Amino acid sequence: MNRQSRTLVVLLVALGAAAIASFGVYRAISSIPERRVEIATKHAVVAARSLPMGARLTADNVKVVGWPERTPLAGGFSSIEDVVDRGLISAVVENEPISEQAGAEEAGAGLPPSIPAGLRAMSVRVNEVIGVAGLSSRALTWT
Repeated sequence: MNRQSRTLVVLLVALGAAAIASFGVYRAISSIPERRVEIATKHAVVAARSLPMGARLTADNVKVVGWPERTPLAGGFSSIEDVVDRGLISAVVENEPISEQAGAEEAGAGLPPSIPAGLRAMSVRVNEVIGVAGLSSRALTWT
């Protein structure tokens, strides 16, 4: 037997062994029963898209998704009707749960929802230097 025929025989034996091993692994994997684990869920209201601070929540801005019951949302909502017409106190990103801390009740949209209870907003005149420094043009004072 010359060198080329020996190489061909070794190659054919290796391919045959690989084919038999692959078929055996395929049969072993396909015989494993499928296991499904059911997770107890309840509903949670999340943002359907990213929303800026002060935005008014509407039924189009939020959606209800399944949420694992073992990890409840503190202050979360389970129905869309509970969050409609609330103003956002802080910005939310897509699929972020809406909680009582994120939306002010019956406050509307814009600046009013972001003002804490007991405080009020006042306008303060600014010039270009203060504006460039990144200072805000509003201040909160005690009432």
